[in-house]
Amino acid sequence: MILVIFAAITYGMHVTAGERAYLLIGLAVCACLVGRFKMALVTLLGYLVVYQMSRVEMLPMWLFRFTFMLSHIWVPLMAGHFLLLTTSAYELIHGLRKWHLPESFLLTLGVMFRFLPLIKKEVRVLHVSLKTRGLFLRKRDIVRQPHRYMEYIVVPLLMSLLRSAQDLTIATLTKGLAVTKRPSEFVQSRWTWLDWSVCVWCLSFLILKFR
Repeated sequence: MILVIFAAITYGMHVTAGERAYLLIGLAVCACLVGRFKMALVTLLGYLVVYQMSRVEMLPMWLFRFTFMLSHIWVPLMAGHFLLLTTSAYELIHGLRKWHLPESFLLTLGVMFRFLPLIKKEVRVLHVSLKTRGLFLRKRDIVRQPHRYMEYIVVPLLMSLLRSAQDLTIATLTKGLAVTKRPSEFVQSRWTWLDWSVCVWCLSFLILKFR
């Protein structure tokens, strides 16, 4: 959470390409320390590709604007991705509860974290259903008939996700997440050397930025 908050703060600053590279290297090191080597590679190489594309003047204007915007939000984007990959919903809620955040906010966050993986699962089920009916058997069919694809995918997806969100909300309330009293927790958490290292890294960036 500290990484995400710090990345959001740096997004509001005037950060140079070198300073952004320093932030991304720190994120890549954090990913390597927790065994997420693929994410570390995506963090560095992805930014390198996006940054180089944003400097090409021959690109279409919409693509140039997209890559330019993506190069600026890459740091908070990767920080949020790191949080999603390394933190379970219970761990996140447990940590935020220690920060004394309101339970209504934790309820929303808990439902959201369990809701996001369902989107990919539901889209996969809808694709299988369309192929079973002989629709959109090839990927180029999606490009040829985008309006039909949106109708066949988006509308059933929204209806299915709406039902899933209601079910998840009921399940979360049943587990007592929205009770007014502080619930009992069987897991105790404490800061480790990795947490302190992240704080030192954030502090070192601020010192280099404002020296």
